[in-house]
Amino acid sequence: MTSAEPEYVFDQVQIGKGLKPVAQHGYVIVDKGTLTLLGSDQQPIDSAPLPQVAGNLVRFTRGKTVALTVNGTKYNVSPGWGARGIFVLPGDSEHVKTAAEALLKLVAAGGGRAS
Repeated sequence: MTSAEPEYVFDQVQIGKGLKPVAQHGYVIVDKGTLTLLGSDQQPIDSAPLPQVAGNLVRFTRGKTVALTVNGTKYNVSPGWGARGIFVLPGDSEHVKTAAEALLKLVAAGGGRAS
């Protein structure tokens, strides 16, 4: 990453391929028309220009997970899911749904396919 701050950073992101977890506390960065997935160690997992990214909300998670296709690889991404603070009540995950919806809007605004 460069010294300049990226446009949008989602932290505490659970990233997985199917049922296999890739990162528990990863990052999704949207910067200069590119979506980048970073692992918990901030090492790149995958990256693609936004027009080549497809995403949709996963229904059985009540909209808290985004299914992203990046470079032909499908990832399940839950922004904010790893941020279980001390005062967060069980089942209080509205912030995750809001972050998932915001991520999809960024993909669509950048020319990607979002549904």
